[in-house]
Amino acid sequence: MSSPRLNQIRGIEKVPYIGALLRLAHQEARSRMLQALTERGLRDINQAHFGLFQYPPIDGKRPIDLAKRLGMSKQAVNHHLGQLEKLGYLERRREPREGHTSVYLTERGWLVVESNVATMRQLEADWQRRLGKQRFADLKAALQELTDAKHVP
Repeated sequence: MSSPRLNQIRGIEKVPYIGALLRLAHQEARSRMLQALTERGLRDINQAHFGLFQYPPIDGKRPIDLAKRLGMSKQAVNHHLGQLEKLGYLERRREPREGHTSVYLTERGWLVVESNVATMRQLEADWQRRLGKQRFADLKAALQELTDAKHVP
């Protein structure tokens, strides 16, 4: 049953809009990454931790920079960093020369990054098969253009 108010919203008949489609694609990517981590025995990574394993890797970054990148408070980021540190995915080190703390992935943390990269390569291959090589290349190029995404080593 549809809500009467929903039918009064101008433009609702044109949904889903691009934001919803991008969110759904993002959810598919995250779901596949979490499934792959589970299959690799890395079951203790959850949705709350996931932002800290997105591209580019956090290795060598300061918690304050991670907070800005994720749109979170420094306290919230430090809470998640502490959880991941206890689980053996990263370590925080004081940088004596710079006077701040930086985050470094452990071997276990790099396994998460490697799993995510492999999963995204598979996702792209799957979507390329569904859309065709040229349509997928056009989609990816358009998204890079719209987001000003650049390759970050």
